[in-house]
Amino acid sequence: MKLEIKPLEGFGALEFGASPEEVFGYLGQPDEDEVFEDDDEGSTTVYHFWDLQVSAFFENEEEPGLINIETDNPEATLYGKKVFSLKEDELIKLMEANGFNEIDTEVMESEDAENEKRVSFDDAMIDFFFEDNVLSAVSWGVFLEDFDEDEE
Repeated sequence: MKLEIKPLEGFGALEFGASPEEVFGYLGQPDEDEVFEDDDEGSTTVYHFWDLQVSAFFENEEEPGLINIETDNPEATLYGKKVFSLKEDELIKLMEANGFNEIDTEVMESEDAENEKRVSFDDAMIDFFFEDNVLSAVSWGVFLEDFDEDEE
């Protein structure tokens, strides 16, 4: 199994829009699932694969489709590089070299860590989370309007 982060596409052989069954076929059975309800956005189901350090997010209850993935697996790669071995400036250069330039950063308040930061590339729908200047998680997905168009 490839733990390859593919911005706007998916994860390894998994593509955004995949069904839960396709995700389970690739990642195995989830260890836990959660459902988040939102009056405006509908519901989101998250399947956690703790051994792989991966979570898969689905929207649309009638025909659930994969819309977001999050990982903190140290073996995950991005454009051929082990993403968790990269420093923030190296990560920014890597994303820019692959055509993504819409950068947004935010220092976040947290009780768990004193120095949390999010570096986002809006044009890639990807967030990199740092704790004390060390990458702790990557979350990426698809634009919902693009996902909806693909289903039609």
